[in-house]
Amino acid sequence: MKTVLRWATVYLLLLTGLTVLGHYNQQLNAQLQALYATEADRSRKETQLLLEQHRLVAPLALREWAEANGYIPMSLARWETGQQRSTP
Repeated sequence: MKTVLRWATVYLLLLTGLTVLGHYNQQLNAQLQALYATEADRSRKETQLLLEQHRLVAPLALREWAEANGYIPMSLARWETGQQRSTP
């Protein structure tokens, strides 16, 4: 009877240890899945920001912004400094 009791105790201890290990593993898995979700969300945001940056810094967008703010191309501008020097 003592042998059965000893083996039953060992069995219950091992079963308890295995249960604790499984619970810990499930917690780690939940944390890992949360990290994967965060990574995917940040990757999506990065892609959106890169697309927005490209849209804002594209040559045509810069040209439209410059024209809206009163800039004119150098090829069409009058060079006032050069004209002043040539008139004396």
